[in-house]
Amino acid sequence: MKLTEKIFALHAVPPFSELKPEELLIIAAAASYREFAAGHVLCPQGGTLNRLYVRVAGELTDGADGVLQAVVGTTLLLTGIAAPFPILAGPEGYCALTIPRGKFFTVVNECPALLVGFFRMPLLGVDYLGRRKEKI
Repeated sequence: MKLTEKIFALHAVPPFSELKPEELLIIAAAASYREFAAGHVLCPQGGTLNRLYVRVAGELTDGADGVLQAVVGTTLLLTGIAAPFPILAGPEGYCALTIPRGKFFTVVNECPALLVGFFRMPLLGVDYLGRRKEKI
């Protein structure tokens, strides 16, 4: 995936959609494109997530019936807690931009607006673990 394609893919996903072009460039340069086959385990329950995942195509599931949000890993990377459920590629597979833990912290340091966006995600109906909240 070319750098410009990464920038457009990031811009399509909140909270990245709120960032300035130069911030998106920093993040896109740190990100790698990865494809995962259906059912691939990205992180087992109780495991440690070492990357941030930003969906390009497909979906991630929690191993039960929950579909995860477009950005997965913010809380697990920021807190270091173990994954409370398995994280698996959905039935159609999953394509994502991934940012390893070390680069994630560099990106957050260089683009503080991104960290603010991550903390606003619960206001958008998403819990910190990555699952969509049910609207009441």
